[in-house]
Amino acid sequence: MIFKLIDKSCYEKIAPLSLKLAELHAAQRPDLFQETKIMSKKEFIKRIKLKGFLGIAAYKNDMLCAYCFCRIKHFKSKQNPDTASLWIDEIFVKEEYRRNGVGTALFEEIKRIAKEKDCAIIEFDVWELNDAAKKFYDELGCKTQRTLKEYKL
Repeated sequence: MIFKLIDKSCYEKIAPLSLKLAELHAAQRPDLFQETKIMSKKEFIKRIKLKGFLGIAAYKNDMLCAYCFCRIKHFKSKQNPDTASLWIDEIFVKEEYRRNGVGTALFEEIKRIAKEKDCAIIEFDVWELNDAAKKFYDELGCKTQRTLKEYKL
C-alpha cells in the first residue's frame, strides 16, 4: 500500500469516489442529503486549500483504492493550552477493496500523521445507520466520545 498526500492533481480520481460517498449518505438519509452531484474542480481546490487540510490517498498496484479528507483542529484544554486533534471529514474505501485491510492500513497512516502533527486524538462522525463503518471503527479500537441526538419535526 502506498500513501500520497492529495493535491489538485488528484481531482479526477478522488471526485468520483467522493460522489459515491455522498450517494451512500443520501441513500441512508435522504432528508439531509437530497442532491448528489460530483464535486467541481473549483470546490475540490477550495477544499484542499482550507487551513489545516490533509488529504491522504491510498494506492494498491497504482490503483486508487481509498482516500481520506481530514484537517488539524486546535483547541484549548486545562491540561494543555494548545491541543490539536485530527478531524476526519471523509473517508472512503472503494467497494472492491473493502474487507481486505485497505481501510485498516489507511487508518494506520492517519494515526501516523496525527502523531507526527502532535495531535492528541483523532475525531470523526459516523452516521447511526452506517453499521459497517461503526463495526470497522469498533474493530480498530475507537471509542464513542459523545452521541448526537436529533428530534425530527
